[in-house]
Amino acid sequence: MFRTLSLGALALVLAACSAEKAPSPKAETPNDAISIITVNPPPPSTIEASEEEGALRDEHERPLEYGLLGQPFPQFTATMADGQAFDSSVLNRWMVIQVWGVWCGDSKRDSPYAAALATAIEQDPDLYLLSIHVPENAASTSDEDMYGEYGSVSAYFAEKGYSYPTVLDTDASIRELLKINWTPSYILISPDGVIRGFRTDLSVADGEPVKDFLKDVARVKGEVRKAEFGGTPLPATIGPEGIMRLKGETPFTLGAMKAAFPGHEILTDRAFAGEQAYPVFLIQTIATPNEPSRLVYVVEPDWTLGNVGSVVTRNPAVTGPYGGSVGKMKLKDLTREARARCTLQPGPIDSLFICPGNTESPRFIRAFGAGGDFDGKLDDASPEYQEEAVLLEMKFIPQPATAHK
Repeated sequence: MFRTLSLGALALVLAACSAEKAPSPKAETPNDAISIITVNPPPPSTIEASEEEGALRDEHERPLEYGLLGQPFPQFTATMADGQAFDSSVLNRWMVIQVWGVWCGDSKRDSPYAAALATAIEQDPDLYLLSIHVPENAASTSDEDMYGEYGSVSAYFAEKGYSYPTVLDTDASIRELLKINWTPSYILISPDGVIRGFRTDLSVADGEPVKDFLKDVARVKGEVRKAEFGGTPLPATIGPEGIMRLKGETPFTLGAMKAAFPGHEILTDRAFAGEQAYPVFLIQTIATPNEPSRLVYVVEPDWTLGNVGSVVTRNPAVTGPYGGSVGKMKLKDLTREARARCTLQPGPIDSLFICPGNTESPRFIRAFGAGGDFDGKLDDASPEYQEEAVLLEMKFIPQPATAHK
């Protein structure tokens, strides 16, 4: 979608692009304007309050605070550069919002970095980028004022050889709604629609601006997730007695999942039984800048009761009874008594040994199957070879169906 960018060949058009040029206080820490801001700083004791919304600025007039931090992203409708309708209510995921204008020299200098950012974000299934093209102010909304020699955003992108999804603010109403007083600006919002971060130009930062900005985004995402799904993570274990704080009958609700799996992120998803879809909860570790999130458990519902029906893990880091873990434990490692409860059952690809922990009330079940060393199918293997079957999955069932009668 994006062509290779040659950042060194950019013509640097040095134009101040603050919407208003009124004098504003100078900040004591000028470098803060080009890093992500998550909490507005208190005004320095030596600076008087600014007349323009109290905005503290660096020596180049870039704002060091943002009036909507921590607030819901404003709702609006508009038209995109490709003619499609846009409604901001659809922004229910982690989003980087770039606010810029072709009329602005700083924005034109920044747009290749935004294109590189969009390319990088395409590789992250948990992050998206949206651009909003704004005029300088409500009195400068003609095509000539906003697009100059290009005539449109599309023409600008066509000449530069890159593009990214762009919403058009044709009358400065979106700019005013978002309280933008510097272009370009970048706004980070979380899936609940709350504004979590703000920063200005990427192009003026040292080092690797795009990479560093994405590190900042990952840090903020981790902090927000820890705050939402807080608590100290309990050991990742599973067995007949339960998983973490999920021990018995548990409602199939987000609140119950947060209580049962402290320190983990809870995502909603869908699974399929044939063509029938049903909801599931995905229990994941919380990502950090150095470690991506990892799926730990999948929680499935009991349709008839509105409770948790089962919890499954295929994560090798989860410890089962006697230290057994997925990918390491083999069928032959079970005790003779436990092995006697196993049955070979057909599966969609190959048969599996299904091994309940207790025949009368199977609340814990292991599934063993052909590992990477197998050549052929379990059904055709000799008994000795079948004993080499590898643990593929562990499942906990909070309450047997008979317990509810």
